[in-house]
Amino acid sequence: MALINVEGSLPSPMWAVVRFLSFMKKPVPVDQCRALLSPSSLSSDDGATDRTFDLAVSTLRGLGLVSVEEGNGDLRLADVLRDLGQEDLDAYTRLLRDAVLAPDRNTGLADSGDQSGPRDLTRALAWFLSLDPMDPPVNWESAQLQQQDALKPEVGSPFSNDIRWQRFGYWAPALGLAARPLIPSGGSSPLTPDCTLAVRQAVFERWQPGMHINAVETLLALRGALPVLPGGGYSQALGITSPGETAAGTALSFALLRGEDEGWIRFESNADARRVLSLHDPERPLSPRYVSDITILEDHRG
Repeated sequence: MALINVEGSLPSPMWAVVRFLSFMKKPVPVDQCRALLSPSSLSSDDGATDRTFDLAVSTLRGLGLVSVEEGNGDLRLADVLRDLGQEDLDAYTRLLRDAVLAPDRNTGLADSGDQSGPRDLTRALAWFLSLDPMDPPVNWESAQLQQQDALKPEVGSPFSNDIRWQRFGYWAPALGLAARPLIPSGGSSPLTPDCTLAVRQAVFERWQPGMHINAVETLLALRGALPVLPGGGYSQALGITSPGETAAGTALSFALLRGEDEGWIRFESNADARRVLSLHDPERPLSPRYVSDITILEDHRG
């Protein structure tokens, strides 16, 4: 179940299965789900059956998000999805990301190039988020150059071919850890390491509006929630240089600065603070921006 391999599913058909089961509010026989979501009319002219549904179910099962009941073969949502609303794509994004980054599915991540489970995607995310969001979007041509020697030798490069890069182009934005340019130009499948959506979701999972948190504590909590961030556990294990214990790095700085601009966090600067967070501000690239505390505001973006 390597997620950026052609034998894995993509997030959109997986969402279709989850949304259908959420709408039904009960387990449904696999054959009935297949008949409704992948009717025979989708078969190709040569009679080959479309495998989209089966790959979606297989990948969802591998991530622990659905199960097939023994005996009757009913397809059932996992408990974490049981109360999911059929229109709640935001919650699906969070839960899918949690499943992909779960420690028990990423054991031995940095020990070898093992591609099973979500390890291939996790390594690719860690490398990608070490890049600067203010640089030109990354396409397959530039990815080939930038990924060389980016991870530990035991692991190898994140992408062995352009097919994996294209599939990464679906997965990374679906997890809130990348964004596509509004007007793509040049090269194939350009992406920007914009993790704002994942950071916003992690913030509101942990803190309520009105709370004041030390900025360095915020950094540590976000790295714990998103260990593919530079300085996070997965990133460091893979040999990616950490920005430091009190520096956010470019990708996380970009997300936090967007949060201030969008109005869901506010920065505080206390000159007497014992611990301050260093942010990389594109408007002042030669001089870090120091923040002592972060105030959580209302989440007006969903």
